[in-house]
Amino acid sequence: MGNPRYSNGAARRKLRAWLRSQGRPCHICGQPIDYSLPAGDPLSFEVDEIVPVSKGGSPLDRSNVDAAHRICNQRRGNRDLGLKAPAIPVPVMTSRRW
Repeated sequence: MGNPRYSNGAARRKLRAWLRSQGRPCHICGQPIDYSLPAGDPLSFEVDEIVPVSKGGSPLDRSNVDAAHRICNQRRGNRDLGLKAPAIPVPVMTSRRW
């Protein structure tokens, strides 16, 4: 089947250009991105999927992508961005029998 990010190369390039034109900071660390850096540089611009493709996110949906540094994107991997599931209450067991 191939990588869904590249199955429609024209749409992906258009999405990348749209995101680059906004000049947004890295959505992971919040720091500015130097959009003039060459691809492969750790601080260069990359398109990051908010909901990872491996978890069903669309690589071509504008609402599912944001700008990121290459290194931030690599470190994040396919983990969620601080979207934690609600805490499940754990019953506290107490005993007066010593």
